[in-house]
Amino acid sequence: MATRIRLWFVALLVPAACTQVLGIEDAHVDSSLLTPSSSGSGGAAAGTSGATSSVPSDGGDGDGPANNAGKASGGSSGSSGSGGTEAAQGGSPDGPVEATLCERYCDKVMTNCKGKYEQYRSFDQCIEVCKSMPPGEAGDQDVNTTECRVRQADFAESEPFVYCKAAGPLGTGKCGSNCVSYCSLMQATCTPASTEGNLEPSYFETSQACLEACGAIPTHENDPTQYSSSATAEPSSFVGNTVYCRVYHLAAALEQGSPDEHCPHAMGGDPCIEP
Repeated sequence: MATRIRLWFVALLVPAACTQVLGIEDAHVDSSLLTPSSSGSGGAAAGTSGATSSVPSDGGDGDGPANNAGKASGGSSGSSGSGGTEAAQGGSPDGPVEATLCERYCDKVMTNCKGKYEQYRSFDQCIEVCKSMPPGEAGDQDVNTTECRVRQADFAESEPFVYCKAAGPLGTGKCGSNCVSYCSLMQATCTPASTEGNLEPSYFETSQACLEACGAIPTHENDPTQYSSSATAEPSSFVGNTVYCRVYHLAAALEQGSPDEHCPHAMGGDPCIEP
């Protein structure tokens, strides 16, 4: 019995001794920690606010990828809204833009009149000459207009040797006479203002004066029988005292924007002179 009492007494003393050796104290609750949970949230919020305050408040550029990604996302959203507005206002056409009269004409004549039947050195030259022609009305015949030439260019798809000569800058009797066609371009291209400073005659005072000069051009056995802008066509339209040579240089003046250089030739100066 005495032995049991001693063992029980030792069992009580050992835990107390271990606690003192290890420095373990009784647990207790610190009252300072028992504050409302909103204080913690406020602290976290304050911390977050402090972290975000380095980002420009006006959305200015940042250096990090996260900011760039944000801008891209925002930009896309903004663009989408803007695009919707443009679409609602008809700012973005759904179909192809309709070609102008000169574009339609030049597409046809450049496609159907090639080789020795070529009427323009380039598409751009055709466009520039077309701008100086009277546009006319769809279905025009026997008048000096672009619409008349569109019709001839259409026919030239199957018979270029017949129709190309009237589909170009000269009407050849099908779209106005050669002299009417020439003088119309001459009066639009070679003016006192566009040839100011030239020492040699570079323009006609009136359309009638041009028509009279054109009608007085002599014909020669070796003259071309129709106009061609091709460098390989024979006889050449580039030289000689012909209306073809004069029109060739008018087209060059319009394409190059240099009437002061080419109008003297178109008036009948060298190289548009007697052989």
